[in-house]
Amino acid sequence: MSFNDYETSISAGQSARLYQFDRSATVVWRYTSADRPLQFDGHDWLPLPISDDGIRMTGEASADTLRVTLPAAQPVAQLFRSTPPSEEIFLTVRDYDATEADAEVCWVGSVSSVVFAKPGQAELVCDSLSASMRRDGLRLRYERSCPHSAYDDSCGVDKTLHAFVVHVTHLTGTHIGFDAAGIPDISVFSYGAAEWQVDGTTEMRGIEVASGAQAELIGGTYGLASGDSVTLYPGCDGLRSTCNDRFNNLLNHGGFPHMPGESIYGKRLW
Repeated sequence: MSFNDYETSISAGQSARLYQFDRSATVVWRYTSADRPLQFDGHDWLPLPISDDGIRMTGEASADTLRVTLPAAQPVAQLFRSTPPSEEIFLTVRDYDATEADAEVCWVGSVSSVVFAKPGQAELVCDSLSASMRRDGLRLRYERSCPHSAYDDSCGVDKTLHAFVVHVTHLTGTHIGFDAAGIPDISVFSYGAAEWQVDGTTEMRGIEVASGAQAELIGGTYGLASGDSVTLYPGCDGLRSTCNDRFNNLLNHGGFPHMPGESIYGKRLW
């Protein structure tokens, strides 16, 4: 019998679900809804009380959301206990049949959020790849300050040229402290970003304000420890003077500082 024959049989099949969560090339969690450990595709799959609310393909992003329930203590759920990870956590779901010892991919997407609705239980809200492709993009608007994000393709600044590596000396939960020797002006990192490596992937968080010898991170310091190396990148307030003096990038500035103060449509003030 073929895999499909076992899948459609009401008595011969021994089916289970396989859930693979990828954080990076080296950090992967593999779970199964079976009642015993499984070996498939050269990997071990851990048995868990894990389930989902059913795979739907309606064409509507909200309706096709997959909700996976598993124990809250699992690492993939704990990633969202505080600040969500910067990089996507990808999910691949397979239908497995023990009789045929084969599995077919039935759903691919990523984890968008986690809800801890019940004690000891986590519900992972997952969006399919097709849903992410149908999201509306942001439209560029005319404004006095630059609408580009620092270091993106429209900005064009190479962030590696402005990076400054520091070592964390202490943590407060909201701030990281570091040795500021060699940094001419700490304040340039306000509205910038802090970046570090964890589990083979890059974690990045925005900097609310930087002063003295510390920086306040948006989302807190969860995941960091004293002695860790962190790369700081200067921020940008979107002004022409900052673009020119700090980054020498005035040609790519996207703002229109000389816009009139009144709209031609109804004379409303901008």
